[in-house]
Amino acid sequence: MKKAVYLIISCALFLNYAKAQNTSFGITAGAVFTSYKAAVESVSITSRTKAGFTAGAVVSIGMGKYISLQPALNFVQKGGTFKDEGSADKTTLNYLELPLNIVYNTSGAKGKFFAGAGPCFSMGLSGKDKYKDDYYDETTDIKFGSGTDDDLKPLEVCINIIAGYQLKNGLFIAANYNAGLNNIANGDSFYSVDTKYHNRYFGVRIGCMFGKKTKQQ
Repeated sequence: MKKAVYLIISCALFLNYAKAQNTSFGITAGAVFTSYKAAVESVSITSRTKAGFTAGAVVSIGMGKYISLQPALNFVQKGGTFKDEGSADKTTLNYLELPLNIVYNTSGAKGKFFAGAGPCFSMGLSGKDKYKDDYYDETTDIKFGSGTDDDLKPLEVCINIIAGYQLKNGLFIAANYNAGLNNIANGDSFYSVDTKYHNRYFGVRIGCMFGKKTKQQ
C-alpha cells in the first residue's frame, strides 16, 4: 500500500511540473482483454482471455513539433481464465499502472494520428481467484507482497505500445498492448517456488484531452 501511495505522490509532483510546460490533460476509460502465462518447473500454461475495466488520467507534454511525452495513471484489471475437464478458474488482479510513453503525432485538418511506446510500472493492489468444479466452488484472495503468505510480487515492470486518433476538440480513441517483463511469482511463497507468472493485455480506451493545445493539434 505504501508503494502505491508513493506512486500517486510522484505522479502528482510530476503533474505540478507539467503545468508550466506545453501540456494538455485528459481522462480515459475503456475495456481491457487480459491473459496470463504461468509456468511451474517444465509445465507451462496460457490462460484464456478475460475482459476487465480500466480508467485513468493522462498528460501530454509537447517535446517538439511532433513528439510528446505521455505519462498516465490508470486503474487496470488484469488476470485470465482457465478451464480443464469440468473445472474452471478465474483470476482477477487489480493494478495501479503508470505508463511513460514517448509518442509521435501527425498533423491534420480535423485531428491527428498518434503512436508510441515506453516502459510501464504497475503496482498490485488486490486480487481474487474463483475456482469451481463438480465438488468445489470457492473464492480466495490473492495477496501481493514478498512474505511467505503472499502470492505475487507487487511491482510489475512492463512494456507498453499505444496508437490512436485524436480530434481537434480533444476527443480520442486509443488502443494499447501491455506485456509484463519481470516474473511476479513470489519466490518466497511456498506455492510459488519454481513458478513464473507474467501478465499481458490488449486495451481499448476513449477519452478527452483538456488544456493547452500543442502545435501538432
